[in-house]
Amino acid sequence: MTDTAKLDGLRVLVVEDEMMVSMLIEDMLGDLGCTVVGPASRLDEAIQLAKEAELDCAVLDVNLGGQPIFPLADLLR
Repeated sequence: MTDTAKLDGLRVLVVEDEMMVSMLIEDMLGDLGCTVVGPASRLDEAIQLAKEAELDCAVLDVNLGGQPIFPLADLLR
């Protein structure tokens, strides 16, 4: 089994406010076999997704337009 096979089917929340970066992350995760949840570009949107979706992990932008992501990180923890 390859290392990337271990990622197949993982549900990953993507939170990123830069559209091009978000698209790159989504493409990379898709190529690895992950299911992307989101992406979310605002904290309130990300928190809602985190509460509603079943997730295995998340890729978080630390600063969403000047707003820190730490409340979401605490929720996910």
